[in-house]
Amino acid sequence: MSAVARWADRRVLAITVVVSAAYFVPGELIGASWANGLPGVLIFVPVLLAFAVGARCELPASIVGLLATSLATSAGDLASSLVSMWVFTAPGWVIGRVMRSRVELRGQLEQRARELELERESFAEQSVRYERARIARDLHDIVAHNLSMIVVQAGAGRRAVAADPAIAAESLRHIEGSAHRAEQEIDQLVGLLAREQDEHIGNLNDLDELIRRAAETGLDISYGFSGNSGRLPNVVTEVAYRVAQEGITNALKHAPGAPIRVSVEATAVCLAISVENDRPPSAANGDQLAASGGSYGLEGLKQRIRILSGSFDAGPTETGGWRVLVELPAH
Repeated sequence: MSAVARWADRRVLAITVVVSAAYFVPGELIGASWANGLPGVLIFVPVLLAFAVGARCELPASIVGLLATSLATSAGDLASSLVSMWVFTAPGWVIGRVMRSRVELRGQLEQRARELELERESFAEQSVRYERARIARDLHDIVAHNLSMIVVQAGAGRRAVAADPAIAAESLRHIEGSAHRAEQEIDQLVGLLAREQDEHIGNLNDLDELIRRAAETGLDISYGFSGNSGRLPNVVTEVAYRVAQEGITNALKHAPGAPIRVSVEATAVCLAISVENDRPPSAANGDQLAASGGSYGLEGLKQRIRILSGSFDAGPTETGGWRVLVELPAH
């Protein structure tokens, strides 16, 4: 309650006490008969005051006002003050208390409505930020992986142009295929956004195709799977696919030419994905690849894993390579 409202309520109580004293004190001094000559309408003044203190004042103050107005209606006859309380002032006071409770309830509901509106706006903003981050992650995964493949093949084709035109032509074919796949996946992503359906791009079945395409480009890559993925949720298998895709992309960027090993193990408890590469044999194409994509993919991958309450671990191996290990809950 504001200071102005408290001051106004105290003023109502003060007026009630003063007016009640004006009714009660003369009766005590000269007898209750003094009020017989007053207009009958004045009997309603204490009733209105009882209603006012009931509607405006806090409970302790309103009780004081109720007692004061009851004494006022007795006009100095204390024996009749209890009767006058129940007959005249108490009903008005009760009505005032009910109206006050309604006003307070309305104020609480309005305040809660404002809070809910603010929460709704905040939730909408968070949803927009989440969707933007999700779209950015998907676009990065699609573009960065295929771009890395294109850079590898472009470098191989450039070196083979003079020595072996057939190899250069094969590199161009792989570049065309990577660009075409990126276009298809982006179209698929845009289609999902347009339909607003809960679908997923990439799963463990697509992982075989991902490894096969990477091997066709000349990468030294191997893949092993154990367990049963039949009951895994789509969201888990999609993240597993993205882990493998990002791991291969990072291996291409930071360890070009190094053998890559991808392994997936599905149990009743968790799904473990490991992507490991050896020490790169040379720095060929390293600068170009490292500059393609930035570090957003790893952060986006961590966000995906964190949402699923999974674990992420990455670090160097004993042989000088790099290993990424992710464990996702099966349910």
